[in-house]
Amino acid sequence: MIKQIESNPNVKVIFSDFFDTLIHRRVHPNYVFRIWAKFMIRELGLYVDVDSLYQIRLSAVKFLCKKKDVSNVEIPHECLIKEVYKRLLNSEKISDISYDTFSNYFIEADYGSEVHTQFVNKDLLKKLTLAKSKGYGLYLISDIHLSLGIMQRILAFHGLDQLFDGIYISSSLGKSKQSGNIYEFVLKDTNSSSLETVMIGDNKRNDYIKAKENGLHAIHLKHLKHKFRNKLNLFGNDQKKFNSICKSKEVKCRRSDYLFSEYIIHYYFFIERLYIESKKKNIKNLYFLAREGLFLKELFDYYQEANGLNKTDFITTHYLKVSRHSAMLISLKTLDKEKFKSIKNEYGVMSLRQFLESFHFSKEVLNSILDDIPFEADKVIKDFVSSEVMEYLRVNEHFTNHYNHKRLQQRRAFTEYLDSFGVDYKNEGIVLVDVGWGGTMQEGINHFLKRKVNVQGYYIGLRYIYNIEKKTKRFGLNFSVYPSQGFSDYILLANSQLYEQLLAAPHGSAINYTSIEQGFVLEHHEENEKAVYENFISPIQDFMFTEFKSFIKCLAPNVYSQDMAQSYLTDMALRLGLLTSKRKLRFIHQISKGFYQNVGNNKVGLVYNPKAVGVSKKELLKLFLWSPEKIFRYLVKIKPLLYSKGKSWLGLPICLVYYYIRLNRWVKSKLFKNNLI
Repeated sequence: MIKQIESNPNVKVIFSDFFDTLIHRRVHPNYVFRIWAKFMIRELGLYVDVDSLYQIRLSAVKFLCKKKDVSNVEIPHECLIKEVYKRLLNSEKISDISYDTFSNYFIEADYGSEVHTQFVNKDLLKKLTLAKSKGYGLYLISDIHLSLGIMQRILAFHGLDQLFDGIYISSSLGKSKQSGNIYEFVLKDTNSSSLETVMIGDNKRNDYIKAKENGLHAIHLKHLKHKFRNKLNLFGNDQKKFNSICKSKEVKCRRSDYLFSEYIIHYYFFIERLYIESKKKNIKNLYFLAREGLFLKELFDYYQEANGLNKTDFITTHYLKVSRHSAMLISLKTLDKEKFKSIKNEYGVMSLRQFLESFHFSKEVLNSILDDIPFEADKVIKDFVSSEVMEYLRVNEHFTNHYNHKRLQQRRAFTEYLDSFGVDYKNEGIVLVDVGWGGTMQEGINHFLKRKVNVQGYYIGLRYIYNIEKKTKRFGLNFSVYPSQGFSDYILLANSQLYEQLLAAPHGSAINYTSIEQGFVLEHHEENEKAVYENFISPIQDFMFTEFKSFIKCLAPNVYSQDMAQSYLTDMALRLGLLTSKRKLRFIHQISKGFYQNVGNNKVGLVYNPKAVGVSKKELLKLFLWSPEKIFRYLVKIKPLLYSKGKSWLGLPICLVYYYIRLNRWVKSKLFKNNLI
């Protein structure tokens, strides 16, 4: 190309095309608009699907072409934005979004959808750089729907902002190579002669024939490989591409030294759904609950930084150190009204000493109360909160005084802690984020605020239904038993302890609230739990975070639905639960030693008890044959249980269950298409 230009001594100026010449896309040019639609829906919380928004944009373009009697690349970018905005307003897809906000996101989505899919033609760049160094004038001419401002940003993104002496865009000028009238304008504006100018580009009609018609020299860059790729990109489908990306990530994690790091795929879609929901509901502050929330917060912050289109509209995240234990303390009522439901429901079997220790009294106070109570301190009592001992405690003045002092002190300390975040939570409400499973801490904070403040919760999953009220709505974003439970929910809620264990934090559990001088929160980090985190979980989290970042890059230039994601998550959970290797069983056994329960008996470790199933063997068999997903949470416990007993070889037939569940699901989908069962 350089030789061809240099062979003509009259040529002093080079006009260069941009798209499919200097810059190529990894996707079909029209696919960029679908990515744009994905970004707009995510950032503005639009209640419309990608294909519908894509079609709205295409219809707006056709309308403006006819109205203004111009080609699609000659429409001013701002005119297109206004037309799409009006259509969304009229169809009630948006209501409380101002035009300025919409326009800003439209521009950012257009820019983002382009740079996520582009790469530079390095060979041509090298030649153009050489030509400029030899004194040739270099100008960019592009038929494109984008504004001049976006084009300048794209050039800067690729490090090309100093390459051209001028940029000429069809949408800004209302003139195009397609019609040929842009050439005369640019020649005049650059004070160039057509005989001294050569146009280079990939489009034979626009860059070659039209240029020659206007008296320019022209070089047609065929770029057959890139043209062929664009044609191929018309085929295929989103589902296959999406599954391929997820499978590649899953395989990489599975083959790594970091066992169960595939769970980063579960966490990724939880974070993405949390971001989308927050945008839809205009949530400004998120409180990630200790301790599982620490890693989730790190993931969310990175996701927002990588994908957010407007930094001035970012969601502020906070890390709130709270536990079921500390939530119980701040929510305590006076003894005549307190029912100790959280203890009764989950930790009813305990001794007097264990009950008193849950209030974190000083050693002196604890011993003085025990001395004043005529009951055996360490005798384990079933249904403790309804026992004779509890009735005695309720009227014992010594216990009552210390109980009320502790209750009020905890309320004051937690109020100061909550105020330290600088959020007007009394008017704005509080939105909590955690792993799940029922919302115990959400309930505790709600009671602490006397049920006057909206305390909503977003969880990876919900396994239990508590007293959900208008001010305590909660949502399981990956799975939930509420408002209903389907096939995917049954599968994903199994092995819930792994979600927790892989989200462990480097600090202890909150057991008490104190003064600002002492850091607001007192913690306890059980030694086994600490060792498991340092030896196993911390390295896995580091690896998962790296894979999370690369997953964002892989998925950004692709369009997919959350239904696709749910389907993949479900099948992956089936494989992880039933096709578990001996190496992973050993890992489960090791990390289970660090599973610490901070209320009640303070048990360390997980024990699988077959008697806890609560149904007969006959009923289990019946359920397995008809709806195996409904007992999946029991099936995934069989292999770990056998491993703990040294009989892991007996678990080999469990692998066949994976294929039976898939077959069962397929047969039902074919025979019972009306979904009445």
